[in-house]
Amino acid sequence: MAQAPIPQSVLDASGVVGTWVHDYWAGQLALSASFADLLGLDPEAAASGVSLETFLDRTHPEDRVRIESYLHAAAAIGGSVEAEFRTRDTRAGIRTLLMHGRIERDPDGRAMQGRGIAIDRTEEQAANLVQSERVVNRMAEHVIALRELARALHRPGLTDRIEHLMIEIGFELARFLPEPEEESRH
Repeated sequence: MAQAPIPQSVLDASGVVGTWVHDYWAGQLALSASFADLLGLDPEAAASGVSLETFLDRTHPEDRVRIESYLHAAAAIGGSVEAEFRTRDTRAGIRTLLMHGRIERDPDGRAMQGRGIAIDRTEEQAANLVQSERVVNRMAEHVIALRELARALHRPGLTDRIEHLMIEIGFELARFLPEPEEESRH
């Protein structure tokens, strides 16, 4: 029985933004048009294959070495591939993408070809960040109330421990503050 093609609406809902094929012997990655576009690459050129170097140039500078090392290690080991990285800032902005797939090996055990899908996780991560910030804010509200209750009991040792917890929660809250813009120094 032939398998029905997956409707585009299902792919869109799951975050799939394209496909990739890595030909290890040729040293080329062929990317679907939508995946190439998110990376800021010419979709036609990417469909016929770009070098690993070109692909890595489109990853966020902080993720590049990790992704390059992972892809080389995955080629040596074979099997499943799951690599998450951020893109460089393109007209689509900085995106968080997940490459998921599998590496096929030749009879001698060498990596031949990797293939898989690319999933855009940007919105999912933003939602998780908002949810985490809400949770930490609720923790702060509760620990402030706890401190007042401990003070009402006249238990300085308990109050001190709660105040230490307040400091730790403050550090957690600080993680959600935007990075300060660098000021030019004269």
